[in-house]
Amino acid sequence: MMKRIAVLIFCLVAYSAAGLFEVSLQDRKFLQILHPYFELSVGGMYSVMDYKTKSKTNYYHDLERDEMVYDKDLYYDIYSFEGGGPLLDSKIGIGFARRVALYLNFGCFWSAGEHRYKIYSRDSEEFSESDIRFRAYWGFGLKWYPIINEQNPFNGIFIGATLKGVPLFGNKKAWNKYGMNYGDSETFVEFDVGKLWKASECFWVGFSIKVAGGFAGGTDEVDGFRVDANREQNDDDITLNGKHIGAAVTIAWK
Repeated sequence: MMKRIAVLIFCLVAYSAAGLFEVSLQDRKFLQILHPYFELSVGGMYSVMDYKTKSKTNYYHDLERDEMVYDKDLYYDIYSFEGGGPLLDSKIGIGFARRVALYLNFGCFWSAGEHRYKIYSRDSEEFSESDIRFRAYWGFGLKWYPIINEQNPFNGIFIGATLKGVPLFGNKKAWNKYGMNYGDSETFVEFDVGKLWKASECFWVGFSIKVAGGFAGGTDEVDGFRVDANREQNDDDITLNGKHIGAAVTIAWK
C-alpha cells in the first residue's frame, strides 16, 4: 500500500514539474517573434591599405640645385600595405521574427603581406618589409533576411552591415626598421551578403561574402618621424584608407 502511495506521489510531482517547463501557445508565438541569434564564420580576408599626406605649399628642397622647387603633386609619408590571411568572426544577439537580427560582433583576422613606404613622393628610394598585421575587432550591427518562405529557393539570403573598431597589432617590425609612419587602430564598416540553407529547425549552414572600408586613427609614437612645415596633416592625425574583401563558411542559429 505504501509503495502505491509513493508511486502516486512521485507521478504527481513529476507531472507538476513537467508543467513548469510547458510552453504555452502564446509563449511559442512570442519565441517565434523574439529569439536568440548566433552566427559563426570561418574563412579568409584580403586587405589593401594606403595613406599619403598632401603638401600645403607644394615646394620641396632640391638638394642638387640647393633651391626650393614647385611640384603640384607633392606628397609626404606615402604608405601602403597589401596582404591576406584567415578570418574568424562571431555574432551574438537577438532575432526578430527570423527576419531581422541585432547583434554584437567579435572576431579577428590576420594579414600577411608587404609594407611599403616613401618619405615623400620625389624620393627614388622606397622601403619595404614583409610583416603580419593582426586585427582583433569588436562592433555591432544588423542583419536582414528578406525572404523567410521555406518554399522559396531564395529563402536564407541575407544582407548585413556592421560597424567595427580594430586595434592593429604586429606592425612594429617595419615601424622600427624604417620609421614607417602609419596608424595603430582602425574603424571600418563591413557589409556582408550570403545564403544559408536550413539544416534543422533552428540551425542553418551556408556562405558569406564580406566587403569593408574604413580609416585608421593616429598613434602616439610619431615624435621621431619626419615632420615638415609643408604638411597639411598633423602627425597625431594619421589616416589610412583601408579596403577589405573576404569570404567565409557561415553557420547560424536563429
